[in-house]
Amino acid sequence: MMPLASSYFLTEQYEMPPGRPKALDLSTAMPVIVRLFWSGGYSQLTLDQVAAELGVTKPTLYRSLGEKETIFAAALEAYHQTYIQPCEQHWEHAPTLHQALAEGFAVVVERILDNDLPPGCFMGDTAAGEFPTGLIAATLESLQGRMASTLHQRVERAIEEGELQPTTSPATVIQFILGQFAALSAVSRTNPTRSDLDAVVGYILAGLPWTEAR
Repeated sequence: MMPLASSYFLTEQYEMPPGRPKALDLSTAMPVIVRLFWSGGYSQLTLDQVAAELGVTKPTLYRSLGEKETIFAAALEAYHQTYIQPCEQHWEHAPTLHQALAEGFAVVVERILDNDLPPGCFMGDTAAGEFPTGLIAATLESLQGRMASTLHQRVERAIEEGELQPTTSPATVIQFILGQFAALSAVSRTNPTRSDLDAVVGYILAGLPWTEAR
């Protein structure tokens, strides 16, 4: 059973009137749930541990969020919204693909350097696990599809605008870029410095088929 007394899981404990169960504040509970599952994984973490860390009863957790699979899927959605969606926004709105990727990877670098967060990538680590079917698999497929779709549109635009070479395969570039999230996830487990991470991002960006005009 995983210990919960770590720097990742410092949560505020609230006093409650005798005889009344503590209600679950989802706005403060979900970030804690994300970090618990991110660090502990689906199979190793129990709902008893989650409830204890939140300072609520297990029935309160069930009433608020449902079964374990549902809670885990909600945690994946929350992770995406907090840590992946900002990357997607850069991909959508930056004037060039190079800038879009640089700014998106900068978001990842800041996440890795945040000592209050576990290493790795919650979505990536989950995708590497045993979830071939069910709600968790469907949630992952939806979130990863959203990332790929956003990138696909941005890469095609870069080809049309002459930023990438005209013979570039969008599918290959997308696979390369998404693969670098996994690479950075692996690097995050080595206690890297900012200069280490910036160098890795520089190599990633250099590996794309830019045109000379860029």
